[in-house]
Amino acid sequence: MIDIRRLSVALTIIGALTGCGGDGPGSQAGSAAVAADQLHDAAQSGASAANDSAQASAADHGNMRLTQYVNPLIGTLASDSPNPVPAGQAGSVVPAAGLPNGMVQWAPDTNTTSAPANSAEPGSPAGYYYDIGSIQSFSLTHMSGAGCSGNDGEFPVMPTLDATKPLAQTFSHANEKAVAGAYSVLLDNQIKVELTATPRTGFGRFTYPDQQSSTLVLDTTYTNTQTGVAGSVTQVDARTISGSTTGGHFCGNSTNVPVYFYAQFSQPFAKTSSFTQGRAVMNFGKANSVLMKIGISYVSVANAKGNLEKENPSWDFNGVKALADATWNQRLNTIQVSSQDSTALTKFYTAFYHALWAPSVFSDTNGQYIGFDQQVHTVSAGHAAQYTSFSGWDIYRSLIPLKATLFPQETSDMAQSLVNDADQCGAIPHWVNDNVEDGVMPGDAGSLIVSGAYAFGARSFDTSGALKHMIKMANIPGTACNGVTTNGGRASYLQYGYITSGEWGQASSTLEYASSDFAISQFAGQLGNPAIQKMLLSRSAYWQNLLNTSLTPPLNAGRNTDGSWIPETQSSTDNYVEGNAEQYTWMVPFNPVGLFAQLGGNTAVVSRLNTFFTVLNAGMTLPNFYMGNEPTFEVPWLYNWAGSPSGTQKVVQQIMASAFGTGPNGLPGNDDLGAVSGWYVWGALGLYPEIPGVGGFAIGSPQFSSITVRLGNGKTLRINAPGAPSANYVQSLAVNGTAHTSSWLDADALAHGATLNFAMGSSPSQWGTNPADVPPSYGVPLARNVVDAFNNHGVSADGSSNTDGLGADFDGSLYSYSSQALTAAGAAPGKPFTFGGASFVLSGGPLDNAVAVGQTIAMPPGTTGHSLVLLGSANNGPSSGAALVTYSDGTTTPFTLAFDDWTLNGGSAAPVAPVALTTTYRNAGNGSNDAVKTYLFAQTVPLTPGKTVASVTLPRQVSAGKLHVFGISAAP
Repeated sequence: MIDIRRLSVALTIIGALTGCGGDGPGSQAGSAAVAADQLHDAAQSGASAANDSAQASAADHGNMRLTQYVNPLIGTLASDSPNPVPAGQAGSVVPAAGLPNGMVQWAPDTNTTSAPANSAEPGSPAGYYYDIGSIQSFSLTHMSGAGCSGNDGEFPVMPTLDATKPLAQTFSHANEKAVAGAYSVLLDNQIKVELTATPRTGFGRFTYPDQQSSTLVLDTTYTNTQTGVAGSVTQVDARTISGSTTGGHFCGNSTNVPVYFYAQFSQPFAKTSSFTQGRAVMNFGKANSVLMKIGISYVSVANAKGNLEKENPSWDFNGVKALADATWNQRLNTIQVSSQDSTALTKFYTAFYHALWAPSVFSDTNGQYIGFDQQVHTVSAGHAAQYTSFSGWDIYRSLIPLKATLFPQETSDMAQSLVNDADQCGAIPHWVNDNVEDGVMPGDAGSLIVSGAYAFGARSFDTSGALKHMIKMANIPGTACNGVTTNGGRASYLQYGYITSGEWGQASSTLEYASSDFAISQFAGQLGNPAIQKMLLSRSAYWQNLLNTSLTPPLNAGRNTDGSWIPETQSSTDNYVEGNAEQYTWMVPFNPVGLFAQLGGNTAVVSRLNTFFTVLNAGMTLPNFYMGNEPTFEVPWLYNWAGSPSGTQKVVQQIMASAFGTGPNGLPGNDDLGAVSGWYVWGALGLYPEIPGVGGFAIGSPQFSSITVRLGNGKTLRINAPGAPSANYVQSLAVNGTAHTSSWLDADALAHGATLNFAMGSSPSQWGTNPADVPPSYGVPLARNVVDAFNNHGVSADGSSNTDGLGADFDGSLYSYSSQALTAAGAAPGKPFTFGGASFVLSGGPLDNAVAVGQTIAMPPGTTGHSLVLLGSANNGPSSGAALVTYSDGTTTPFTLAFDDWTLNGGSAAPVAPVALTTTYRNAGNGSNDAVKTYLFAQTVPLTPGKTVASVTLPRQVSAGKLHVFGISAAP
């Protein structure tokens, strides 16, 4: 049996050394000597545990042997998706020896990015592809599931009997074994390779045929996807070498990233060994067995040596392997599920395993790391590690909420890592490999990651610093991290309310920015910044600008700068990132109710969703669900908002059953550093973090009869669903003994632990269908008055600048009205003036006008008169849209609200609307005056005599540019 006391000590110390076990006991003050003492004991107990047969059971509060259900080869072969994203058909995972969040992932490389010979199947950029029957080498670093070239692969090592011949060797999968924390293979030349790891070190055992030459080659001049890189090797002593290589270059990035190593061997080098031109050819005579320990660092050889000495000072291979197994087992026991179905257990725990690989630790055991400024930094007090490998566009949707829920301190360190990066490079990066912003994928994923982590309980990081960066990135076009623009589409997005240029996939990426604006608004609200909260909440409604309701069915579609529509069909892909118009039409996860209203209502939506899910891994061109890529992750849960939660319960189970499997092709596409697998974990729990930046879950149906989740706050979530998964439909739900009829659960319900008791059945029920039980949806709220509707800062004092996103920006290009010039024109902010018989006061507050996004504005009680006068202008206009006056008796008067451009298009146009105010100049974002005339216009709307006006609804969508309202007042 396992010696729990000894194993616990060893696990605690490993957690302290990694910085990735921060949600359990222990600190960075762990003793390496004590860790070494535990390795042999862990080996013995691990060997004993390997012979025990344990059934995963949520009823057992101790640790079950769950690593037996992990199969790292799942996802190493292509799925059957008909038209995947480029290099996105295989899972791109690797059977690596490593630990959760480990710096080292020592794995076989069967290929680079090329396809296998004589095969139509794609290669795996991660380095391992199941259909290739030869191994080129075993490199120390990988990223699990990323589908792009330059995917690490530093320090390839290869055993051989003759280093003068090609090193690649054939093998059979029958002689290969991949488990959590270790990998082994018997090559066809009868050399056996066994690999295991600690967080920052690899441990290899190479067994050669009797009386055969024993040679090991380490090459620093190539990686698994790069050739001809700069590297060096130095012999330190008779059994030690050190050196460096040049990593980086993920997805074509040109930045070089130095990586260092320090390696020791159990046998001395023979005199025939050579260490030249970055290549170590180490002969060990006829040694039969050679052990190799190697530490790596991104700081220095000295730190690589320090990592090795602190994490693996012994030569006990079996002990380190057993400890790796135990570390994984401890992590997997965070979620215990009950099932007699070994296939279900394998799918679940392999998914959970894949979801635990990234982000990965980047700092050394002494806390040092290389920052984005290329300087050596030390992890600050209160944080265990600096992290890298943030696949932003992929992981913000569901993986980060999963990690924050289970491991809040560790996820706080991840959020702090991104803030550190931003402090060093200028903006929160959205795709990090090593200490580089790779600029991969569109949108502002960094803000979504950090705000999502906070929403789900990871709050121990510099939140004010994070918000400061978010505000600048949201409001200042061209904000960059080390010269890589992190918000390329912001310029046109801020000018027009949708992207016209500067970003890949103008139609789809508009939705990405809408989601990030929404998440930042929630984050700002939590931190006490109501102005930014209101500004960005309203801006999140820009998704409406691209919903073309004139199409059948209505679709998300691109628009040109003049407001005209780009022709789109459901299968259009040109203006969409790795997807099509139909797939992206659904991507409004924060306001499904608003979306459904414009798609024809719940009945039409349910019918359309049913059609959407007739294909479950459709690829990019079919107008159906695509499990193999992230943009449609949230769609299965939308039935809850349409009053049909049984639809979610049905399709999630179908997706999990058909798109995921236990064979090498068992992932539906690139796992993207655990993003796809993380979705599977949520699906099995029957919960999903649907709304970015909001702590809460759409409720599905649990896929196990009993689940115990050890929450990161020290509490326990118990999910009981007797009869699941064969009984898949929720009949009723009780939360902590109280009936719960909504298909939504706030994250706050888990703050003190919770028990969810589901009653399950074999057919749909009425549970969750009551309109009162619809999950939250965040449209633009009803404004109590005109000032309450203000969402834009468009007036500034002369000489003020806007470099941080907190200043004025009327037109999205950092220009604004001058308060001094408005005063000279007769309308001093805060002072009343009249026009057309109506009285107005320009706001002197931080928000001074309302960009029209369909908001309804309540008028003062008793508002009557001959007409309403609306004061405003357009930017990048003229602009017009459908508006509405609603009377207190419920009757309405539609009208077209139209304003000219605020500069009359730089003076090239003549005014159409009456000019209310004229200024002789405007202010620029750099603090200077711009000698261009600006105007405010007025529109008069006749009122029905004798009726009282209750409200005015501004246009949801306008003809071009953006339409701004500065005031609404009745004229007698």
